[in-house]
Amino acid sequence: MRRVDVETLDALGGSRPADSLTVWAWRAGRLVVPEPLMVKDWSFDDDAGDNVKVGQRVSLTVADPDGVLGAWRFDDPLGVGGTKLQVIYNVGGSGAINYGWFRITGNSPTEFRESRVIDEYGYIEPDGSLPPHKRRVFVPAGAIVKLEAVDLTGDVDRDRLQAPESPKAGATVVSEFKRFTSRYFPTIVDAGVVDTGVSRQLVYDKERLESCQDLLSRVSARYRMGGDGEAHIYPQRGSSVLRIEPNAGLVAVSRDQSIDGLYNRWRVEGKNVATGDPVFGVADLESGPLKYGGPHGQVPFFYSSEMITTVAEATTYAQELRDKFLDGLAVELSVETIPRPELQAGDRIEVGCPVTAGHVVYLPGDITSIKRSGDTLPRGTSMTVRCSYTDVIAALDRTEWAKWITGEMPELTWNMMPANWGSLPAIEWDET
Repeated sequence: MRRVDVETLDALGGSRPADSLTVWAWRAGRLVVPEPLMVKDWSFDDDAGDNVKVGQRVSLTVADPDGVLGAWRFDDPLGVGGTKLQVIYNVGGSGAINYGWFRITGNSPTEFRESRVIDEYGYIEPDGSLPPHKRRVFVPAGAIVKLEAVDLTGDVDRDRLQAPESPKAGATVVSEFKRFTSRYFPTIVDAGVVDTGVSRQLVYDKERLESCQDLLSRVSARYRMGGDGEAHIYPQRGSSVLRIEPNAGLVAVSRDQSIDGLYNRWRVEGKNVATGDPVFGVADLESGPLKYGGPHGQVPFFYSSEMITTVAEATTYAQELRDKFLDGLAVELSVETIPRPELQAGDRIEVGCPVTAGHVVYLPGDITSIKRSGDTLPRGTSMTVRCSYTDVIAALDRTEWAKWITGEMPELTWNMMPANWGSLPAIEWDET
């Protein structure tokens, strides 16, 4: 979550005057345009996940009345040769949030010109339609420039390693991340990240940012850019930073289900080194709605590796694949809210979802993507929130249990007991 003061945070939760953007263009520590850019239209995309390297992307349409911002040279003011954008989000009627720093990666101008005929004694247009002493000139009539930019991790991604490297003695995950990225930005380690040592036998090959990603996965952490051009190393499963309530910031919430990828058997195959005979191991889902051979059917997943040489190894790895699948089961919510510029992909939030029984269930989940857009006014915030399937079912079960306690459900029978019955708190009855 981006840093925001208490007064501005309060303003974000209620009605307020129009928000706006302030965007400055810098190169090598100096402003290249003396005034903020006149932004006419904008959109921000922010993504997080194990396979996301460059998380934040910006698209801007900038007014250019003098027709000077469309780049020809790479070192023109808004050229792609090193210009960075400092984006500040102004919360209407309150303070401002430093949204982030972004490197320009594209400049696409659309220029408008007017033609005029002027007097020029002695000029004759070759093969032209103008009479002698007349010349046609083209006068600039303004332009718009579309800019594409990415956060500063894009610079690290382009700076590939020129030779294989290994860690020095005493290196840790965090120290290696800083070594790879310190040329481009400082790094802050957020609460909840536990650093660990790195083996000197590890070899990095070419992909600098991918190496950073792999390192952080060893401590269940990820990276993202903050509002002041700093990188943050943050835990994959942090504490919730915001609860979004119906009729209090939540505009809409929806969800989808897909049958794709819902396996219930994992078959791992290998080869006996001594005999050359194939070996295999199997792990099944033996209970639940996806039970192998149940209503969901039989949906096997296959994996093979010559590194697996015994039935025991194959069975163990099949069980690991099954358990990893279960840990990753999730319900993805599509969430629409009022503009919330402080939220970032990777934040953990709670979404209040009304259910058909009239209750609201609060589902914890991680933001995997955010889309924002606007022109003179922001258009709201669209998010994808990934909620653990286990957490969702537990929340729904608690709601059903609460309805029975308050007399809103018929008498409870054993086959109606919540799945998390054993973990429910004890109920104290008032015998008076």
